[in-house]
Parts: sequence; structure tokens; C-alpha cells
Amino acid sequence: MNASNANKRLVFMALLLACLALAGCSGSALYSHLEEQQANQVMAALLGSGIKADKNLSADKKGWEVRIAENDFPRAMAILESRGLPRRASLTMGEIFKREGFATSATQQKALYVFGLEESMRQKLLKIDGVVDAAVSIALPDRDPLGGDTVDSSASVFIYQAPGVDLRDRETDLKVGVKDSIEGLDDVNKVTIKFFTVGGALPAGKAVAGQSKTMPAVLASISPLAIAITIAVAVLLALAIAFGGRVRARLAQAKQPPRVWNG
Repeated sequence: MNASNANKRLVFMALLLACLALAGCSGSALYSHLEEQQANQVMAALLGSGIKADKNLSADKKGWEVRIAENDFPRAMAILESRGLPRRASLTMGEIFKREGFATSATQQKALYVFGLEESMRQKLLKIDGVVDAAVSIALPDRDPLGGDTVDSSASVFIYQAPGVDLRDRETDLKVGVKDSIEGLDDVNKVTIKFFTVGGALPAGKAVAGQSKTMPAVLASISPLAIAITIAVAVLLALAIAFGGRVRARLAQAKQPPRVWNG
């Protein structure tokens, strides 16, 4: 009985290890080809919200990917959307003004200059608490070389704020900050700012309801090859343990002294 119980425990442990290995193979890519900083931001947001996530190199080794269980996709997307993640990578001034030819036209130089101003202003806005993302458009008219009247510069700003945040009471300060950052923009009334609130996370009821189908969703996200390999490993382990138990039983019987007939 002791040997039989030991064999049963070993078989149970083998199956448990196989199930753990099977669970480790689960998950589908939520995002791929991310920069490491983008992937880290996504991981921090998901793990901080109670969603299990893994970060690995993409299959083609070009960037990083974040993998989660398929049943977590709706909630994960809502969380990332509410935080503006993954954020679009901003270009540096060196990248913007990187020369790829012998010469560039004045129009191209101006376009690069305006784009650089817009990117710089966007980066400043993203550092404000509650700002998820921002878009800046700057109109920078050409100066009249003859000294005639020119149209004033202007700027249009779209601010996407997080759920529960209202930055409208800081509109005047934001306008002044934009005005002071752009050459030729002298009138604060030439700056327009629009505020938008991005979507929030799923309600708690929907999140809990989605958890009732955790096992089917996880199994659906596992590749058939991973399932076949895991089952094969479990079967081989069980057979090895069972065969070992039989060998030990026969050896034990062989060691028993022969029975003596006393008549």
C-alpha cells in the first residue's frame, strides 16, 4: 500500500508539473515591435491593474512584445487607452534635422523647424499630470522680406486627459506657456486649446463577469503544438513512474525469503 500511494503521489506531481508548464505557454501578443521603454510602460500599467503580463523579444527580434491571456484583452485595451499607452515615440531634434541629401529647400527646412516646435511643445504637455496625450499644430507664416504686414503666428492644441481629470481650469496657464514657447506668437488669443477625455477602464461588473470564462479563454490562447508537447511530456512521465513502480515491486518480491512448508 505504501508503494502504491507513493506511485500515485508521483503521478499526481507529474501531472501538476505538466499543467503548470501548459499554463506557462499561454498568452497572446497584445503589442509587438515596441521600444523597450514603451513595453515597460505597458507592463507597469497592466501589472498595476492586476493583469498578468509578460515581456519578451518579438519573434523577429525587432523590438519587444507584451503577452497576456486573451480573456484580459478588453480590459487591458481599456486600461491602456485611458493612459494613452503605448505612446508614440517622439523624435529628437537630431533625428528631425538629420540630413539625407546634399541640400534641402527653404520649404523643407521650415517644415522641419515647425515640426520640431510641435514635438517640443507636445513633450512639455505630456509632463503635466493628467495629460495622456497631446497634439500641437503651429501656423508660422513667412515674414515679408520687404517689411510689409504679415499674418500673426497661431497655435492649436488638443489635450487628451485621463478619466477623472479636468484641466480646463488651467487653460489660461497652458495658453501662456504655448505662447511663450513659439517665436512670433505674441497674442495669447491666437492660441486655442481643446480638451478631450479618453475612455476609462471597464466597469468592475464587466471585468468580473469576464473572469468566469478564464479557463476556456486561456486554453483557446494556447497553440496546438504546445498542448501536444505538454500532453506527451505528461504521458511519458506517468509511464516512467508507473514502470519504475512495477520494477520496485518485483525487486521487493524477489528479496522476500522463500516460504517453508512445515508439513
